[in-house]
Amino acid sequence: MTNIDNVYLELKESLGDRKVSNKLSERLCFSRDVTPVAYKWIDLYDKPPYLSDIVVKPDTVGDIQKILKVGAKYKVSINTYGGGSGTVGGIIPANNGITIDMSKLDKILNLDKESLTVEAESGIIAQVLEDYLNKNNFTLRHFPQSFRSASLGGLIATKSIGQFSTKYGGIENYVVGLEVVLPDGKILKTSDIPRSSTGPGINNFFIGSEGIYGIITKGILKIYHIPECIRFQCYLFNDIYSGMDAIKEVMQSGAVPPVVRLYNKKESELKFSGIGFDYKGCLLILGFEGIKELVDAECKISNKICLKKRGKDIGSELGEKWYENRFDTKHIMEKEEEFGGISDAIEVAASWSKIKNLHNKIETYFNERKITLASHLSHAYINGISLYNIFYSEEKDEEQAIKVFYNIWNDVMKITIDNGGTISHHHGIGMIKIGMLKKELGEGYNLLKGIKKNLDPNYILNPGKLIDKGVHE
Repeated sequence: MTNIDNVYLELKESLGDRKVSNKLSERLCFSRDVTPVAYKWIDLYDKPPYLSDIVVKPDTVGDIQKILKVGAKYKVSINTYGGGSGTVGGIIPANNGITIDMSKLDKILNLDKESLTVEAESGIIAQVLEDYLNKNNFTLRHFPQSFRSASLGGLIATKSIGQFSTKYGGIENYVVGLEVVLPDGKILKTSDIPRSSTGPGINNFFIGSEGIYGIITKGILKIYHIPECIRFQCYLFNDIYSGMDAIKEVMQSGAVPPVVRLYNKKESELKFSGIGFDYKGCLLILGFEGIKELVDAECKISNKICLKKRGKDIGSELGEKWYENRFDTKHIMEKEEEFGGISDAIEVAASWSKIKNLHNKIETYFNERKITLASHLSHAYINGISLYNIFYSEEKDEEQAIKVFYNIWNDVMKITIDNGGTISHHHGIGMIKIGMLKKELGEGYNLLKGIKKNLDPNYILNPGKLIDKGVHE
């Protein structure tokens, strides 16, 4: 009897037959996310190169403690699966082992209408949580592209961002409390206090940790009243750099648009030509929301700035249509489904003083290789902005597509680091970006490894993510 057979039998004895499966169909389902290369594996292999041995479906925190106990006993890796919507291989089982499906821990536990917080289990899907809040006249205002399929735990573990982030921030600005099961089975809890000066923030050890420090089981998040008014402004700029200047001035003026999206000429055409965009230039969409008086004031400020920066006011319709279709990613998915086709979105970020140079270097890289690049800037800050680079390439076969995919990623990450940017603004690191993380973080990388060694000395939880130890060792 193999080691994994013993693990399977012991998990069944501890949790019951219905919560434990080694069926191939289950293992295939919970061994991948939407990382582009995973689509290529379907054509290339009978089974993907990384495949969980066992899938477990806990419905209590106690079940998770039991799973961790068995994993530690046999030194078998444990991977945590939320909604499977990640794009960088964060839930792909690098060392096979056990995958925990968190979908049964999906309860809403408390709505504090006075403090404006909601507490929920980590397996709940973002759309489900938002629907519940809307029925009670509240909203989360955290709308990632994966909103309809991402779990709360996944959003926290990857340090996600949403389309309205310029006003509300990333998930780190929402989380006020967590419950986490640590690798040794102990339960860590933080409360709903608004702020504390009692050492480094404990929540921040787990926000963005990609499941390597513990398994997030509950979250307490800030919520908001549904805004009274939402209004969009759209402008056309002759070049993307004039649009950048306009965004920077708006952000530094004190006006805070939740939505900021500036598309290069190629993506303006690809994304909006079918819904009324018949211009030549770069489209800027600004969205404001809140009480009407505040929206009126902010729109007046932003309009004055955009016109001063030679933007052409083209009304609100394209912004409204973007809002209606904002979760659509079919243009990327369709390319991945083509034989030899490959596409992905590389999201980087830099300060205002560096973003133009970074954008130019990345654009030059793709132009020199005659690879289609559709890019936009979004998620703006007083001191900088995120740059989203969507590439489309057609190769002779699936093997070549995978090779080109990794070459592009590695090259663009190197360009980004060399020019003062970050290799990931909100998708996380997973397996795709792990090779460049040490170069960006420097001594901070060793700090992450030290925390891991202290909490999980056998590298059982989600090996091969964030830090490099644990992949086929």
